[in-house]
Amino acid sequence: MTDRLATLKIPCRGGLYTNEDFLTLSDNLPGAATRLVNFEVSPFGGYRRISGYKYIDATYNRPAGTGAILGLFIYNDVIYAARKKSSGTDYDVLKYVAGAGWSSVSLTAGQSATNVVRIRGLNHSVTGNKSLILTDGINYPMRLVDTSWTKLNGSTDVDNASFAEAFKNRIFFAGMSQSPQLLVFTAPNSDSDFTAASGAGSVNVGFDITGIKRFRDNLYIFGKNDIRRLSGDSINSFVIQEVSNSVGCVASDSIQEIGGDVIFLAPDGIRTVQGTERIGDVELATISKPIQQVLNLYDINFTNEQLCSTVVREKSQFRYMFGKATLTAVNTSGFLGGLRTSDQRTGWEFSELRGIQANCAVSGFVGDDEYVLHGDHSGYVYRQEQGGTFQDDNVYATYVSPFLDFGNTEKRKVFSQVTVFTRPEGDNNFIVTADYDWLDSDYASPNDYTIASTGGYAEYRDTETAYNTAGFVYGGATKPVIRQAIQGSGHAIQFKFVTVSSANPYTIHGFAVQFGEAGVR
Repeated sequence: MTDRLATLKIPCRGGLYTNEDFLTLSDNLPGAATRLVNFEVSPFGGYRRISGYKYIDATYNRPAGTGAILGLFIYNDVIYAARKKSSGTDYDVLKYVAGAGWSSVSLTAGQSATNVVRIRGLNHSVTGNKSLILTDGINYPMRLVDTSWTKLNGSTDVDNASFAEAFKNRIFFAGMSQSPQLLVFTAPNSDSDFTAASGAGSVNVGFDITGIKRFRDNLYIFGKNDIRRLSGDSINSFVIQEVSNSVGCVASDSIQEIGGDVIFLAPDGIRTVQGTERIGDVELATISKPIQQVLNLYDINFTNEQLCSTVVREKSQFRYMFGKATLTAVNTSGFLGGLRTSDQRTGWEFSELRGIQANCAVSGFVGDDEYVLHGDHSGYVYRQEQGGTFQDDNVYATYVSPFLDFGNTEKRKVFSQVTVFTRPEGDNNFIVTADYDWLDSDYASPNDYTIASTGGYAEYRDTETAYNTAGFVYGGATKPVIRQAIQGSGHAIQFKFVTVSSANPYTIHGFAVQFGEAGVR
């Protein structure tokens, strides 16, 4: 017989953990996940299944051309996409107008698409005009001002530049194949004057540059095993200082500014610029230790050049997406990181991403609305954070808890109920699985439990709630708190929460387990 029933409450927080054993997680991080796919930090607490993505325009979903989307840009509240032309070897840049589709913007001829993998964009106003500069690693940089394009070919040093950044009223270029260690900068208040007499110049940083990023009063220069920073206000006061000579950036498009810091993918995980500086060159910590095993798998299946990234500013979240043309979207991987707290060292939580096949991505504001966009290898452009499906496909999502031993690995427990606290945003069918005793084959697991929840969370004070519409139930969801009777006994239990045919996001705040203790065996 069991003793009196006990209940343990588990709030969902901590994110994905693949570098800790079950015993440690059970004691210290019971709300963490040993597997977490397509979830994010919920603004309401717990884990939220991510929103979907849709074609940017159901009618005009693919700019003219052939092959992958090579680049996406938001300039002057307008969305642009780059794609190889249907004939010839050049690529074109096309402008999107809602309801009218994509139109060529008459890019200067001669921008060869041969060997171009990705085109990067830089918005700046160092000249006093809002401008967009494109770099592709093959051709001279291109500049767009209003509707006019100019090839920035005033110096052969910037031919086939891969990176551009605005710093101290100048434009800095790097990543040229003929001079990979060279950092080239324009004259003040210009993006096209490369004459030394006007104050332009260049500097050899001593290593091949994999990326550059302005952050506060410094320009950070990344190599695969080195980081330098440039400070100063003019050619006479520019100084390059060492940040690290043992850690660098291995994926150029992993560099993002988020949460008051700059993150990048290093050989041993995701690092921050400020974190790297703070602890020097000895035992540099990463913010991604909890998902180190997942990162190692990406190293096996993808190259660093196949990574593209973006940020979701309204959620303090970054997304790293790995993609290649040979994989369908459903087989494409990635991961996201979000800040649950403002602590840049311990506030990060991570989840895997599945189902986003991206060759390029960008985020920014069009008017007052944040647009998070990605372009795939078939030439389609999608807007993320839209709806509940990945275009027409349902979103697979799973959350797997640690094995929970309730403080005693030797005492057997008889489990009777799990209560799941949710915040649904529409109809959902949950599959709940209970496994026992660290998957010991001598212990059988009961069949899966399927739970249906209809309706979405609604409040009278919610100005965006449309009442008497599909997906909402008057008074809110029918099952925001789900109680499910379960069977089985063991020394430890693990729960899996899965949705495979759900078209609506939802939040799992946490769960409570009811059990009785049956003694030591």
